[in-house]
Amino acid sequence: QRYSPDMERRMAVLAAETGSYEKASGVADAAAWLSASDGAVRSAVVRLGAAAEAAQPEGPCAGAAGPEDTLVIMADGWNARHRGANWGLDKNNRKLSERTHWHEIRSAVLFRLSDLLAVSGRRKAIMRKHVVAVPADTSPYDFGVLLHREAVRMGLPRAKAVFFVMDGGVWLWRIYADRFEKCSKAMLDFYHLSQHLHALAAALHGADTAKAEAWCGKILHDLKHKSPKRLFKTLDELLEEPPSADPVALEAIREQNAYFRNHAVHMDYAANAALGVPIGSGSVESLCSQFQNRLKRTGQFWTKEGFAALLRIIVRNWNGELDSLWPASAA
Repeated sequence: QRYSPDMERRMAVLAAETGSYEKASGVADAAAWLSASDGAVRSAVVRLGAAAEAAQPEGPCAGAAGPEDTLVIMADGWNARHRGANWGLDKNNRKLSERTHWHEIRSAVLFRLSDLLAVSGRRKAIMRKHVVAVPADTSPYDFGVLLHREAVRMGLPRAKAVFFVMDGGVWLWRIYADRFEKCSKAMLDFYHLSQHLHALAAALHGADTAKAEAWCGKILHDLKHKSPKRLFKTLDELLEEPPSADPVALEAIREQNAYFRNHAVHMDYAANAALGVPIGSGSVESLCSQFQNRLKRTGQFWTKEGFAALLRIIVRNWNGELDSLWPASAA
């Protein structure tokens, strides 16, 4: 059965916002919009997902940064279940491999700093954002190409300043070096840094967790409110005079020293926080959680085609660009 653009749009929105195609069908029927089976909703999503893959939106995004704006970019990945080659076997064969596969779904959020507003106490929310996500098996390089394209649409060439906040994922830093190093300032996620510091403290102080916490607290306070000087001074002292000859502690000192030195220019937390720039990547962590709430529920094991189609529809819908799939009717 063929549906009008308006009916297809309703089915796409419901599929993106509800928990299943069956629920989307039920809501549509209850609202007296149309009578469509869950299979019809899925078919519409697959068709529209293919259209979304074939034609990316053009022109500036809604809420793109201008000459007086600061643009913030955050990226990360999360895992989704897909059906493997042996999917659907009976219970006597369920121990066979290749029944399910986990795939990393690379995602990003972009927003103007002026759209990050306090809503309750210290809690902040992004009033308007632009999201990017790619299906399973998309290479980091291809994700970087798309992210850069969408960053340009979000005002990358025009913004007064651009910050790229991320954790220690090697693939993220390669994308930054390849696409964003010359046009933005990178910042290592503060929480991710603190994890590395706590790992070092545990190796140094063992079971004395109170001492380890106190040791970390002083360094983290200076990192957040002053500068990294205390951190690197402490690392120099540990390298020069290790507290013990324990091989585990010595290896932790060498490993974490290399990590922190590698990110020495990505720790300007005090100055960036003074500008209002987030020093943590919580916004993209929240985005990944929102994706998982829709695409990683109990009993959801996706085909690559079905997952990719719905992911593209969700992204278009969240970005307010779903109507771009019907250019004639949108015009």
